[in-house]
Amino acid sequence: MNAVPVLCQRPGCKVTETGACDLKHDPVELCPHFGKSAQPSQVASEAPPPKPQRAVPAVGISSGETMEMEDLEVFSRGHRIRTVSVIGEPRSGKTTLIAAIYASLCKGPIGDRDFVSSRTLVGFARRHHLALLNSERKSPKTPRTSRNDPTAFFHLALRPNTGRAVSHLIISDRSGEAYQAARQDTALVKELAELRLADRACFVLNAAKLTNPERHAAYSRQFKQMIYALRDNGAFRDDVAIEVLATKIDATNRPERAAESATILADYEARLVEEFKSTGIEFGFHRVCALPKSHLETGYLGLGETLERWTAPPSLPSVVQPAVHDASRQIDRLLAKW
Repeated sequence: MNAVPVLCQRPGCKVTETGACDLKHDPVELCPHFGKSAQPSQVASEAPPPKPQRAVPAVGISSGETMEMEDLEVFSRGHRIRTVSVIGEPRSGKTTLIAAIYASLCKGPIGDRDFVSSRTLVGFARRHHLALLNSERKSPKTPRTSRNDPTAFFHLALRPNTGRAVSHLIISDRSGEAYQAARQDTALVKELAELRLADRACFVLNAAKLTNPERHAAYSRQFKQMIYALRDNGAFRDDVAIEVLATKIDATNRPERAAESATILADYEARLVEEFKSTGIEFGFHRVCALPKSHLETGYLGLGETLERWTAPPSLPSVVQPAVHDASRQIDRLLAKW
């Protein structure tokens, strides 16, 4: 394309638009500036000023979404973290538990833990949205985690109301289908990389399924298989603490089956604790109700105790030297005499 000719040397002259000289020359050809190109100095003065150089590098701002493995690696370099892996098969209540912790902290402290901050508030809110009235659902619900989604890590900074140091809690959430597949094919256990990071492995037990007479036998067997499949195939560190967290307790408190359900749950708890007592692994069995629907009178149960366990500082190994009673040297028997 041909360039539009410059009709006036003066910057800003509108002769090309109006046909009239800004200096009132008539005809316009009498103007000394008409028909001449702009001077180089004038062209340079019209050029946009250069952008100022940034004195310091840009600072990244967290999006508030859940963290992935790479984000967690960066975060852990600057913070001492406690990591909990929430493990369970589909519809066991993992995401509901995480959303309930967030919802309760929005209202105030949980137990003796006060909320300080979070890097993943947006991720928490997305999980909790469908349990709110403004989601326009007929009943509260939390979205299922898709198997195609990467492992999500949630962050909570909590402080005991006693004023001790802030604890940075990381909660991992993965699709239940992935854990189910690992139970059925233990070769897939090595893909569950987040479990090697866990200080505590929380196996979520669906109490509604366990106490259902039609599903009790199969589900109780599969749940125990899940624990052994992951533990025996190197999914965890040697010092991991293992706990079973029975969810959906509200379904077991319905008056027509409350007594029978309580017996089934207590019996299963006793058998699991007895089996793991001999393994030397820290093991506990706990109960929680994160979203009461079947029996509203149950209410929210066990969230405070759960956060207290998850953020408790690790116990230090004993450095006390054992007393030697039959040592050959007298100096070696000192501890036995004290």
